[in-house]
Amino acid sequence: MKSFFKEAVNSIQTSGTISPSSKFLIKNCLKGLKLNKANVVLEFGPGNGCITEALIKKIGKNTQLYSFEINSKFHNFCTNKFSEYENIHVLKESALEFKKILMSENITEVDYIISSLPLSFFKNHEISSLFQEISTFLTPDGRFVQYQYSFGKYPLLKQVFDKVDINFTLFNIPPAFTYRCHPAK
Repeated sequence: MKSFFKEAVNSIQTSGTISPSSKFLIKNCLKGLKLNKANVVLEFGPGNGCITEALIKKIGKNTQLYSFEINSKFHNFCTNKFSEYENIHVLKESALEFKKILMSENITEVDYIISSLPLSFFKNHEISSLFQEISTFLTPDGRFVQYQYSFGKYPLLKQVFDKVDINFTLFNIPPAFTYRCHPAK
């Protein structure tokens, strides 16, 4: 996408960044996930699709990937970019509505959720509700991966998930923390 910076700045409340995820951050987010064995993967906030591209290279042909993007320009860009893949679903829906979408598709379990959501722009009750719903959909071996540019929402993650592993990616603009969340048992 030629004008990622311009669109990101114009929609900073929903994009939460000024540049696409670096290859180092993408690698950190996907590290250790058995994506080739997954049935359902969700992506919150694909932006220009850089993480989506990496997911496509790692998921199986029968894995269903649902990407939730509310920004019209990013949504249209990703819809066109990934139109050749029957198992990739780019939805112009808020991640806060993921449960409704999954229920309409008769999906009761999700293997992995990769999130680029700018949580600092959400209200704490919205985040807590989202994390609770995520934890109910994750398979026992599933993971919720969220990257952020601060520790601000870490306590909310710890309230919901049994274990939260933290990694740091220095080579990203800005540098980012990756939270890998394990569902409650």
